[in-house]
Amino acid sequence: MASRELTLRVPASCRPGLDHAKERAFSESVEEYIDGIFRLQQEVDLVSTGEIATYMMVSAGSATSMIKKMAEMGLVRHEPYQGIRLTEFGNKVAQQLMRSHRLLERFLVDELGLPWDDVHELACKLEHYLSEDVIDRIDAKLGHPTTCPHGNPVDAMAEDSSIRLEAAPAGRLRVVRISDERASFLRRLDQLGLRPGVEFEAIGATAIDNLIHLRVNHEPHTVGHEVSRHLWVTPV
Repeated sequence: MASRELTLRVPASCRPGLDHAKERAFSESVEEYIDGIFRLQQEVDLVSTGEIATYMMVSAGSATSMIKKMAEMGLVRHEPYQGIRLTEFGNKVAQQLMRSHRLLERFLVDELGLPWDDVHELACKLEHYLSEDVIDRIDAKLGHPTTCPHGNPVDAMAEDSSIRLEAAPAGRLRVVRISDERASFLRRLDQLGLRPGVEFEAIGATAIDNLIHLRVNHEPHTVGHEVSRHLWVTPV
């Protein structure tokens, strides 16, 4: 993918060595890594170079080179046995990217009528090319929504009481958000009738193969690890 510079306005307090009069520019590829590392941080305790390479679908050598570059820019820390983490600065940039991404998804679904399961990739592309002012206008146009169509918070640091389905007790549950936004995954959930806001019943689980038995709209279903890990729910 061709690289294009985008200027992100980040508070000066979060920009080491920069003042209010200056701006810091990142290429699209750097932003994609920031986004990827931020998402991985929410999924695993220790983010390794190998995991980043797999997530970004690049070679380990390419990932290592980019991580070194990002460390020099003050975006990540790479410490022995501690893995790779975004710095405070890197996290601020990631939060801005998440806000843009999730507002764009909401705009594409609510205003343009695109399917909820087919906007993630498009939002991934657009988020690198729209200024913060444009995103603010989209936010206002939409009435300042708090979540994307998949239930994830526009404010990436907002906390909620949801837990992964795999950790939820048996009984009535409500879908809060979906952390895997791949089109194929969302279509599978659509087939099961599982969208944010939907209530269903968790009947029980099998300890050996981690399958969970559900009843959705009176229909029985069995889901595996991928669904139970990326479907976030709250007891009703």
